[in-house]
Amino acid sequence: MARSVSAELALPFPLQGVRVRIDAPDDDGASRIVRLTDGVAVGTLVLESEGSQLTVRGLKIDAVHRSYGCGSETGWLTVQAAESAGFEILRAWAPPDLGLAVYFWFRMGFRPVHGEGPEGGIWMERRVAQAR
Repeated sequence: MARSVSAELALPFPLQGVRVRIDAPDDDGASRIVRLTDGVAVGTLVLESEGSQLTVRGLKIDAVHRSYGCGSETGWLTVQAAESAGFEILRAWAPPDLGLAVYFWFRMGFRPVHGEGPEGGIWMERRVAQAR
């Protein structure tokens, strides 16, 4: 059974980059993505873990804040945090109606997983660390 990411998993929240900060998950398991220049929440990130796998259940940048690099930086911060926490595999889902999601995850170093993903989408996967 998957569980939400929390402090017990030793992800170094808040995750901070040049453009955004990703806060610790709230009670619903969603982390706010906050733009550093003005402190505005621009989206959310939802992560779950199971064993050595961390799964991105959702990465959403609100439409009005897209195309400024916040999503890409969130993706890279997630990859780095998963690696530093010792996860071996990072997974993400690309919905069937959002072709740009596949391209987005390709840019993050993910590759498609054979077979159909949830709701007709595609699972994307990236190895982030060697077994310890």
